[in-house]
Amino acid sequence: MLKEYEVEIKEVLSRIEKIEAGSLGEAIDKAMEKYYAQEIILDAEDMKDVDFLPYEQKQQLEKSR
Repeated sequence: MLKEYEVEIKEVLSRIEKIEAGSLGEAIDKAMEKYYAQEIILDAEDMKDVDFLPYEQKQQLEKSR
């Protein structure tokens, strides 16, 4: 008999952007503004990692924190 399982599929996207700014904090703020304004959109070419986790395992990890 087959059982049903919940499996979380989690992708990690990452890209390095060059941002001109007077300080690191300002550069991070500018990058965030561009990202939320959809001027920077990560896509399949930016994929760095993928994980497959049983959903029950994730719930147990959160409870132990």
